[in-house]
Amino acid sequence: MRKLAFILSLFLIFTIPWEDAVSIVGVSSVTRYIGIVTSAVWLVSALFRGKVRRPHIFHLFVLLFILWNVTSLFWTLAVDESIQQINTWVQLFIFIYIIWDLYVTLKAVNKALQVYVLGCYVLIFTTVINFALGHEIGLYSEGRFAGVGNAVELALILTLGLPIAWHLATSLDTQNKYKILRLLNFAYIPAALFATLLTGTRMALFAVIPAFVYILGTSNRLKPILRLSSLVFFVGAMFWLEPLTPRSIIERLGTTGTSIITGDFGGRVNLWLQSLSFFYNHPLFGIGSGALTSNSVMGAMAHNTFLSVLTEVGLIGFILFMCILVVTLQQAIKQEKAYALLWTTILAIWTIGVFTLTWEYRKATWLILILVVVGANLNNRHIGQGTIPNSQHSLKYYPDSTSINQKAHKILPFSLKT
Repeated sequence: MRKLAFILSLFLIFTIPWEDAVSIVGVSSVTRYIGIVTSAVWLVSALFRGKVRRPHIFHLFVLLFILWNVTSLFWTLAVDESIQQINTWVQLFIFIYIIWDLYVTLKAVNKALQVYVLGCYVLIFTTVINFALGHEIGLYSEGRFAGVGNAVELALILTLGLPIAWHLATSLDTQNKYKILRLLNFAYIPAALFATLLTGTRMALFAVIPAFVYILGTSNRLKPILRLSSLVFFVGAMFWLEPLTPRSIIERLGTTGTSIITGDFGGRVNLWLQSLSFFYNHPLFGIGSGALTSNSVMGAMAHNTFLSVLTEVGLIGFILFMCILVVTLQQAIKQEKAYALLWTTILAIWTIGVFTLTWEYRKATWLILILVVVGANLNNRHIGQGTIPNSQHSLKYYPDSTSINQKAHKILPFSLKT
């Protein structure tokens, strides 16, 4: 059952980049459906094993943050929206604990990263198809294209995959069975950049900077001949793709400086000011979890994750949220150098991206955060494989180990064992 739960969780992670693409009646999205099935299988396996992994301090802050969101029901300005948001928070907590409990080895973490990249290919494919068919984003007449979901969110999801794909491409060994995966990971970089460019998202111009720094800074992982061939491949791919990019998108991206100078940010500044006005009136407790989207309040998202948290759950909730991020950053820095560089790069991209997005409740956010924590508390042997401690099948925590094979990051096994 545990192996099945792990396989299902990989499918779940695979769907996260394109979770809004397919809807199921009564469930809303295929990602949520797979999440429900994964949760059920994991719970049964945990009951049979009689133990779950001991929680980390990260989980404590997440739980406190969620409880504070629940408490906001007492003063929320929009009860229905708050209940809906709290329901999302509960599901997210279950999600991060499942990942924490199942992903206990470096092999498992690398598999999660790989299926995320493969899931991003769905976004790339749908974006390029829309571009080829001339299906522009409905709200614009500037030749912008996107696959499924919001264009800015799509750009951030793909940008987050850049350092992941490079890490996997340069970490895979040279065995024949990994050549296709390695090629897919190398090809992801120009493909994702092109798809991101088609969205015409100005935020992406800043979000890709940490990714480029990471790729250039770790290029010495490759042998000189591979380094040169990779450079030729990337440059050749971009020269080939550049003429295909609509001139209207290039012109839009060229207005980035003007948008910053004028303080417009695509109309987001007005939303930020409205959010701040609510915060000034409810500074300590906020207006209630998810309340900003209510038509009786602002009727829109804040389009800034930090401002959204600050406005909806006040200073207390904001401090708890920042504690989560601080713990995550600390967990990223403490890891072996190769992974410390990877995770800090991903966190930097996320921070830049969510400056214009309301992403505190998005699965991609919490997948990143929990994988950082998992990566800092890895165990390269199977843990928790003993017999059930008692006949009542009561759940017990088992400790995790921080030992790590320093050479393991160069191999990405794909057996089903976690």
